[in-house]
Amino acid sequence: MRWAVVRQLSVIAALALVAVILWIDIATGLWKDYVILSGLAAGVVTFILTALIVDRVIARSTHRRWAPVTRLALTDMLHALADDDASEVARGRIVPRLIEPIGPHASAESLTALRHAIVDERRLLAGAIALWSTFLASSADATEVLDQAAEIAERLDLIRDAALEAETAGSPVQVAELNAEIGRFNVAVEALVSELRRQVAATDRLAQAPVIPGR
Repeated sequence: MRWAVVRQLSVIAALALVAVILWIDIATGLWKDYVILSGLAAGVVTFILTALIVDRVIARSTHRRWAPVTRLALTDMLHALADDDASEVARGRIVPRLIEPIGPHASAESLTALRHAIVDERRLLAGAIALWSTFLASSADATEVLDQAAEIAERLDLIRDAALEAETAGSPVQVAELNAEIGRFNVAVEALVSELRRQVAATDRLAQAPVIPGR
């Protein structure tokens, strides 16, 4: 969200700069007296218009062309996060596969089982990221998805380390810290699932948008 606000403010500032340069050129004719500055101003205007208009048109065209594959990639990541028994991903019903908190007097066996489950969970998520990360980074506007997926993988490592410490120390304090990490992981998973669903919906809208001739 913060990045989106910063990006919007940057666009507004860039357009304002272009407007100022054009106003100076029309109202004062300043650039006629300063050749070097006029060349720099023209370069700035060209760069901003290219970055804000031309590049976005090309990117949108590329995203639309690869929309079916993008949807497959996003859906595959949803499968990696969804509870298979409770979810129907194809119908839009997605229940995230969350981790249940551990009781304050958890046994060493339950903590060991949790660590093994975390390893399997991380392997599944890392496989989906590795499979689609290059494509999503180059052919789709999915930076937020990849950042959140990487955060979840990191949180799985934190849970595994906290489980190992709780198993070694056997202290309720360590178990409480483990449950705190589990809670943060569950929140991150739900946020990523929401973002993936939003991206799938946006991809569907893009695929259904009318084609502009020549693009």
